[in-house]
Amino acid sequence: MRQGNLAGLMIPHISASLLAADYAHLGRDVQRAERAGADSFHFDMMDGHYVPNLALTPDHLTALRPHTSLPFHVHLELGNPDEVLEKFKPMQADMVIVCRNTLPDPSRTLSRIRKMGMLAGLSLNPDEPLQAAQAYLQEIDLLLVLGVFPGFGGQSMQPGTLEKISLARQAISLLGLEIPIAVDGGVNRQTAPELVGAGADILIVGTALFKAARINRAVARFKALAEM
Repeated sequence: MRQGNLAGLMIPHISASLLAADYAHLGRDVQRAERAGADSFHFDMMDGHYVPNLALTPDHLTALRPHTSLPFHVHLELGNPDEVLEKFKPMQADMVIVCRNTLPDPSRTLSRIRKMGMLAGLSLNPDEPLQAAQAYLQEIDLLLVLGVFPGFGGQSMQPGTLEKISLARQAISLLGLEIPIAVDGGVNRQTAPELVGAGADILIVGTALFKAARINRAVARFKALAEM
């Protein structure tokens, strides 16, 4: 296992995506995932405009914070991230990830997130080249490569995801940086070893965890697969 610069995370790092959890029992599912060995929780916040779905709000962070001590990573899948950042006061999120194609001034938004006391991440959709994020690599704490188009869980990974992760790892290394790369979408037992082999540090897993018969076995299996 190796260590990244994101709060000393150990790699492989399994982030449980609450998009696939039972919304009637989110507190219970958060506790189940923590006991199973998950390393953080991933919140997809969707507005029904940028993506054709609605999911989670800052109020969920507040409601779930007493249920776990693990980090909360928030992905703003909405068209107006600059307008909603104030909703994260007080700081229930440890990191906020924003979509590159929603930002008129990425440097300003990333700086604002950091000034609010949170880590700043940048995400790329499957149809966005790595070049869209390269100019901002020295301004972020995490790069999120989306393996599917955002909106719904359970999708198959888009072609080109592994190549993009590999190129991102090379670009980050050439700059002498230690930015973790996360991947979300299409992460399963078959793709996990390939994703880590390409350079991914954080596997964001939803359906394959929360829909598993035994979540503790699912988390352990992903960590073992990622270390192969």
